[in-house]
Amino acid sequence: MKRLLAIFIAMIALNAISAQEMQRTYTPHYYDRCKLFDNEAPITSTDIVMLGNSLTENGKDWNKRLGTNNIRNRGIIGDEAMGVYDRLHQILPGKPKKIFLMIGVNDVSHDLTADSVVCLIGQLVGKIQKESPTTTLYLQSLLPINENKSKYKTMIGKTLLIPQINDKLQVLCYDKGITFINLFPLFTEGNTYVLREELTRDGLHIIDEGYDIWSKGLAEYID
Repeated sequence: MKRLLAIFIAMIALNAISAQEMQRTYTPHYYDRCKLFDNEAPITSTDIVMLGNSLTENGKDWNKRLGTNNIRNRGIIGDEAMGVYDRLHQILPGKPKKIFLMIGVNDVSHDLTADSVVCLIGQLVGKIQKESPTTTLYLQSLLPINENKSKYKTMIGKTLLIPQINDKLQVLCYDKGITFINLFPLFTEGNTYVLREELTRDGLHIIDEGYDIWSKGLAEYID
C-alpha cells in the first residue's frame, strides 16, 4: 500500500512538472532564435557551445574573439535559466565537446532570491550532466551591473545580489564537480561590486572592450 501511494505521489509530481513546463512561454525573439538553431547544422562532439542570454548572443562571432573555428553561439536575448533548460534538446543530443554557460541575470530581474536563482541553474546543470556526460561544462559567473547607468528598473537594488549568487554558484560547481569561471572581478570598479562605467552603456550589457576582457578570461579553457 505504501509503495502504491509513493508511486501515485511521484506520478502527480511528474505531471505537475510537465504541466509547468508546458505553461512556460518566452519572447518572440526566443522562438525566432530557436527556429534559426533548428535550421542550422546539428551540434556535434567537436563543437564548443557558448550558452546563455543577451550577453552571450551579443558576443556574436565567438570564434573570432577566441581564435578558433568550432564555437556555436547559442545565446538568446532575454533568456533565463528555464529558457535554456527548455531548449537543451537542440544541444545535448550532439554531445558537444564543451559548454560555457552564463545565465541568471534575467532571473534576477524577476525578483528571485539568490537561492532560487541558483536552484534553477542547478537543475540546468544537472540536466546537462545527465544527458551529455562527456561534455565538459564550465559555469561562468554572473557579471556585475551598474545601477547608476541602468536603463532597467528591474535591476535597481540588485547590485549586491549578483556576488551573493556567484558565491553560491561556486559552491554548486564544487558539489557538481565542474569548473567555475569567476569573471566578475574582471569587470568591477576598484574594490566595489559595480560594473566599470566605461564598459557599459546601459548598466547591464557590455561593449566590445568588455568582450575583450571576457575573451581573455576564457582563453585558457579553449583548445
